[in-house]
Amino acid sequence: MNPESIIYLNGKFLPEYKALVPVTERGFFGGDGVYEVTRTFRHKLFRLDTHLDRLFRSLAYVRIDPGLTRAELANATEQTLTQNLGRVDAESDYAVWHVITRGDNVTGRPSSTIVSMFCVEIDFDNFAASYLEGIELVTPGVRRTPPDSIDPKAKVLSRMNQIQAAIEVKRANPRATPLMLDAAGNIAETNTGNFFFVAEGRLCTSSPRNVLGGVTRTAILEIAKKLGIETVEGDFTPYDIYAADEAFICSTTPVILPVNKLNGTEINDTEDKLPGPVTLRLIKHFIDQAETDFVEQAISRLGDNSSKGMAEKWKERLVTAD
Repeated sequence: MNPESIIYLNGKFLPEYKALVPVTERGFFGGDGVYEVTRTFRHKLFRLDTHLDRLFRSLAYVRIDPGLTRAELANATEQTLTQNLGRVDAESDYAVWHVITRGDNVTGRPSSTIVSMFCVEIDFDNFAASYLEGIELVTPGVRRTPPDSIDPKAKVLSRMNQIQAAIEVKRANPRATPLMLDAAGNIAETNTGNFFFVAEGRLCTSSPRNVLGGVTRTAILEIAKKLGIETVEGDFTPYDIYAADEAFICSTTPVILPVNKLNGTEINDTEDKLPGPVTLRLIKHFIDQAETDFVEQAISRLGDNSSKGMAEKWKERLVTAD
């Protein structure tokens, strides 16, 4: 296999060491740009059209012209993936990144928009065990950027508040993930994904005004509707989560990860019961859509002695899903 990553940069495919941009450009020193991440399942891009829709909405919001049509960008994305498939085996997958910056530079010299794409092999070790063990969430003091500053629906490069939230939480608990609140103290999202919880049979999530319009979030809401699960989008506080029956986070790469604790408090005594029944149904139907058991895939890639037991436990849990 060729270990060298191939990068798309302004219409050219280059080895990673040659894909260079000037340090004087605005994406580097000002975070002036947008990005998008699309996952593959068994080497096929999942919902690329939806991701590109969001990318172009983000570009319109920040007033950047990529200099490419949507069809051209889609074609370049597929080519970027194809250029890199020889680097991984059949059981691995990629997160394909788009990073587009304004390109104007501090020197005042003429410049143009920078369009780049690259493939990052998914590191399943980071989250495989969490499908069955759950993750811990902690609410940091750092708040989510309010929509009257930067609209959270745009996937922008300026992520300092999410970074600071993660640093704050992990200094207190290296195993925890930040669950950020908005300026009013309502649940917003984690530093990398959206948040859901289940209470009295209803699937609840934060108001879209305060969170990124997640592609996985949208897919989950679609699945819930199909399954007849009532959904509620609104303002919720940690108080609501402490009394919840289940909770989970979602994002492009791990898809759905159950939550076992918030601020040290167990979510409905979840030990050895994860994923919860509603979360499990959503995972099962997402697996059907992706045509890949992404939980089994992640667990199988661990390659340690615990993976066999985890795989057996996952199979036992999956058969209990409706």
